[in-house]
Amino acid sequence: MRKAACRLARSAPPALVHLIFLLLLVLATTPAIRIVLFGLSLDDLLQLRCFAPV
Repeated sequence: MRKAACRLARSAPPALVHLIFLLLLVLATTPAIRIVLFGLSLDDLLQLRCFAPV
């Protein structure tokens, strides 16, 4: 499995690898970007309060 993944990574064009990385980065930071763009709402504050680790 590892050899197949390494072979696939080597044969993929660098632009495709960068595109996938950027897409995953945007998806990972979407909650933070949404708060920055639209501000905090009451729902966001409740989620922060109710689901924050103690």
